[in-house]
Amino acid sequence: MPLSSYSKLLLARRIAGEIALSDDPNKMLKKWREIFHIPQIVLANYLGLSPSVISDYESGRRKYPGTKMIKKFVEALLLIDEENGGEITAAFERLAGAEVPIDIILDIREFSVPMTIGEFCRIIGAELVNEQQGVSSQLIYGYIAVDGNDILSLPRNALNKLFEVSSKRALILTNISTGRSFLLLMDENSKRPGLLVFQTSKSIDNSVILAARNKQIPMAICVSDSPNPLLQRLKRVRM
Repeated sequence: MPLSSYSKLLLARRIAGEIALSDDPNKMLKKWREIFHIPQIVLANYLGLSPSVISDYESGRRKYPGTKMIKKFVEALLLIDEENGGEITAAFERLAGAEVPIDIILDIREFSVPMTIGEFCRIIGAELVNEQQGVSSQLIYGYIAVDGNDILSLPRNALNKLFEVSSKRALILTNISTGRSFLLLMDENSKRPGLLVFQTSKSIDNSVILAARNKQIPMAICVSDSPNPLLQRLKRVRM
């Protein structure tokens, strides 16, 4: 079902607002281009610019682009996404009305065709740690990647909405230490993500893995010193 123009307008305003109000707007341009999985050359063609100009904006070699350029930039993101099936816009539509700050989202996507948990974990290089009752063959319909340092500060209603929209989807949390704090939050909510992925620089506490099994929450772990490798692998998820 196509999204309404009003929904797209709200999303466009939220993206433009984050860019305009950011301490580093050039960095935000790159962040949003990557969230929409759009190569520099494709975006440049839509804007009638050379890829080097896009690169200069994102790196800060060019000055802040100004409101007219930001407007064209955001409109191009939404148009290209629409032509690609609208997977990113549809994912943000699921967050409509939630008090989830858009700036904590690192990546988000709805799949045009569902994917098994096992295949998704293989692509992103995550180890499924509670394989039972055919978990790897269960289907997920998209993913949301969020900075784990920010999620603990969300108000309860925002957390409820985040858990709700990640039902039958992967909720990916980066920069996790032990995972205990997040599992405590899960105790207060009836909604469960279709797959919980922790990116951590060390091993997740065994008690957290056991708790996830008891709660019947499929869990996977991706061990790396930074979330960047995981975020890069998400770009390989093509449906």
